[in-house]
Amino acid sequence: MKHQQLGNTFVLLLSTGERVIESITAFCREKSISAAQFTAIGAVSEVELGFYNLATKEYAWKKAEAELEIDSIIGNVALFEGEPLVHAHATVSDSEMHSFGGHLKEAVVGASCEVFLTPLQGKLERKYDDTTGLKLIHFD
Repeated sequence: MKHQQLGNTFVLLLSTGERVIESITAFCREKSISAAQFTAIGAVSEVELGFYNLATKEYAWKKAEAELEIDSIIGNVALFEGEPLVHAHATVSDSEMHSFGGHLKEAVVGASCEVFLTPLQGKLERKYDDTTGLKLIHFD
């Protein structure tokens, strides 16, 4: 991964084979970023997306291994138990231009992935919420 800072925004360039969520998490850990928002576009060769079932408190995961365009990844970064936690949703499309999306568990970069990450002032924290079974942003 290469990166450059433009004003308050970091541009991360991920190459073939790099993992999107893993790379953003590592970057935030390295730069001590405790709150951020980001978007990304590019292409992937593998993606795992999920849908959260509130009644069962479980994700239903689907994995696709194919050349796919990243139509959009949008997400944020907050701390969970002192470590950066990336929360992202993605929409991808296939060669027939059929799109599908959901909660992004992970994606492996195909040709390239361009991430525009903007740190936020202050700190965001997530805490486990018993009602939903999710790690939600929590304000004291």
